[in-house]
Amino acid sequence: MIKPWQTTRAVQWGVLAVLLAAIIAVAIFVNLVFFRLDAPESIVRATLGLIDWTLMGSAIVLLVVVGGVIFGLGRLRPAEVGLIAARLPEAIVVTVLLWVVTQALVAAGAWASLGELPINPRWSERGVTVVLGALLAQLFGNALAEEVIYRGFLLPQTWLKLPAHWPDSRRLLLAVLISQAIFALSHIPNRIFHDMSVAAMAPDMLKLLVFGAYYAFLYLRTGNLFIAIGVHALANQPASIIQSDLPSPLLMILALLLAIVWPKLRPRSALQSH
Repeated sequence: MIKPWQTTRAVQWGVLAVLLAAIIAVAIFVNLVFFRLDAPESIVRATLGLIDWTLMGSAIVLLVVVGGVIFGLGRLRPAEVGLIAARLPEAIVVTVLLWVVTQALVAAGAWASLGELPINPRWSERGVTVVLGALLAQLFGNALAEEVIYRGFLLPQTWLKLPAHWPDSRRLLLAVLISQAIFALSHIPNRIFHDMSVAAMAPDMLKLLVFGAYYAFLYLRTGNLFIAIGVHALANQPASIIQSDLPSPLLMILALLLAIVWPKLRPRSALQSH
């Protein structure tokens, strides 16, 4: 398991305070103001859905929170929040393989149970560009922003702010819980936008906390934030070819198993050269 807090610099408390304020402000603006505007819809139509609302909203998050606060005010470099260019090819291969294996298993299950391979109707109902646009919005927007902010930046920064004399296991557990609780709570404006009731929000926040911890595990185990981004993107938008409800959970299970055996797949020196 990698230790990203060893390869980054601790930012000042003021930077963390501005980060939290920016997360809240941008989440409220994007979900309760931007998503209610009419003008961006013309961009969606002009690009046939290749540029969608999620991508545009995430671009605001990336610009303000990642670019303005983390890279600007915090003066951190991309590599210090897990964006290591040399790890990108590996992540592309892993992400594509996970998608291919998931699709193959779903197809095999459909053939075994139905004797046919029903094509996912989303491709014809919504259009190829809309489905691909939703996936691009995750890879270059939502998943990218969330992994950088909550796993690449906030997780190691939380570790660095906890008492150094505490056992590593306690610091790690609390760092994950605190950073991913913030990840979960940051979704409240989005749930308000979707008219989710207060009663439904509590279990939803717990689910998001678990998801955040899951992606943190993928990052810490593989040492590659791009893998977490790829899995996160496909979990949100699996772009399934065969009609099935299984792609997202199946993909996440396969990714979890891969992360567990990861140290046996790569030389120890490669894991430590962060």
